[in-house]
Amino acid sequence: MTVYVLGAGASRDAGYPLAKDMATELFRWMKQASRDPNSYAARYPVVAQYLEKSLPQSGNIEALIAAIRERIHEFESGTPEQQADRRRLANANGVLQNAVRDWFAEIQYGRALNSTTYRDFASNVVAPSDRVITFNYDVSLERELKHAGKFEIGDGYGFCMEGLPANSKTKVLKLHGSTSWLALLFGGHVSGFSSFQPGNTLSSPVIGSNELSFLGYPDTVDPRFKNGGAALPVMIFPAPVKEFYFDANTGVEYTEFWDRLWQQATDALQTTERVVVCGYSLLPVDQRARDLLLSAPRRDAEVVIASGSDTQRIVDDYLAAGYTKVAAASEALFKNWVATASNSLAAL
Repeated sequence: MTVYVLGAGASRDAGYPLAKDMATELFRWMKQASRDPNSYAARYPVVAQYLEKSLPQSGNIEALIAAIRERIHEFESGTPEQQADRRRLANANGVLQNAVRDWFAEIQYGRALNSTTYRDFASNVVAPSDRVITFNYDVSLERELKHAGKFEIGDGYGFCMEGLPANSKTKVLKLHGSTSWLALLFGGHVSGFSSFQPGNTLSSPVIGSNELSFLGYPDTVDPRFKNGGAALPVMIFPAPVKEFYFDANTGVEYTEFWDRLWQQATDALQTTERVVVCGYSLLPVDQRARDLLLSAPRRDAEVVIASGSDTQRIVDDYLAAGYTKVAAASEALFKNWVATASNSLAAL
């Protein structure tokens, strides 16, 4: 079994943004004029303009989210005007999450469909029983793995989605969530009386029909989502301090969900003989991910790094952590590494 670790550099060829440019590109997309005035997306231009005016500007999405959270904390006991601004910022933060989901959905039906890198990776490189640990939100890789006969939605994400096809040959462990995942408030109950324990009112993620169709399940409905209901995006937004929970009126939610998912990643890394890190920068700011990747694998596991300009730094990090079989890949960019790996396997 090989464990592949994917970061934003692996999704760039499919048209998805890097963190350092994501805020700039997201605001540009949000300010597009062609919005249905009656849709949720109609608020995107106003929110983008408000945030650009209210906060120090940075193209980096992590810097943007950090600035929003800092201002919200700063104004917690502020003047009435600051309290009002705090509420606007909190609302804008929620709008941003939905905007990212809509933006990525647009990308996945555009440039991502024409990218061959994910397709070659899924068809020619990933083998049954392999694990993919990814910090990316997009679902384009799962689509290609499904088309290659290596992924099923019912258990392919490392948790059970009852009523959906299961027995996935591979697992895709999305440790920062997915644009396709939604957490149903109160388990999806929209009326009547239901009893829930505080901190346990959100079910495991559900997936909408449009996303299921994109993933290769046309005319399929998640039985837990057939009646709709209020829901929250299940995505860990990029920030210097990442919050692996929902701080809801019902209490702290989803902590156990994230812990179980990360534990599966730990188990995979502890048992594999080979780890390949592609397009992930492994920066100190991502402390939970850094601790996982630099401590969980066996010290005699083979570790291959293909992460662009960060490759040698990450090789040095693994060597410093006591790993003895660490090497930079012959190609540092994910697109080129996949092409080389595909050709090598084809020649066997």
